[in-house]
Amino acid sequence: MSTSNLMQKKSRITIFNEPVICRFCSNDVFIPYEVYANVEQPGIGVYHVRNIAICQHCGETKYFGDPSDYDAEKDTYIWALNQYLLSDTFRKYKIKVLLYVGKRNNDRITSFINELVQVFSIEVENMSDLKGGVVLQMKLSSLNDIQTIRSIIIDSAKRLNITIKDLTIK
Repeated sequence: MSTSNLMQKKSRITIFNEPVICRFCSNDVFIPYEVYANVEQPGIGVYHVRNIAICQHCGETKYFGDPSDYDAEKDTYIWALNQYLLSDTFRKYKIKVLLYVGKRNNDRITSFINELVQVFSIEVENMSDLKGGVVLQMKLSSLNDIQTIRSIIIDSAKRLNITIKDLTIK
């Protein structure tokens, strides 16, 4: 979406498919706005468009640009900025979790996965053993924000005495 087409509605914004995240509360729900700034002070009437997004959880303002551009080599326009209205779509996330369960205990890992399947309807893409832990790679579609998903995953792990060494949500 081009800058001028961002709607001022609650939404999730991605740049090159990476979510815009609030640096204070880790929320990813924003309302975007365009701000016009005078290029020169006192100026000759030339304005520069800036994008801001207001976090809907804590009110923090996030400044961002639209790096979309024309690729002359491929003769195509590369769209970098996308907006997902909350009322229109589920957001797809990729989750990577590095778990430690002490002495190898598949029952706890299976219980953990089953609990996440019940809550989110996740799809486990890969599960691999590493020295000192297990790496789970999952996909899910949800209307929940990243902070809520993170909290649910951490709470589920605590209930099952699983230590999360690393949690990445994209």
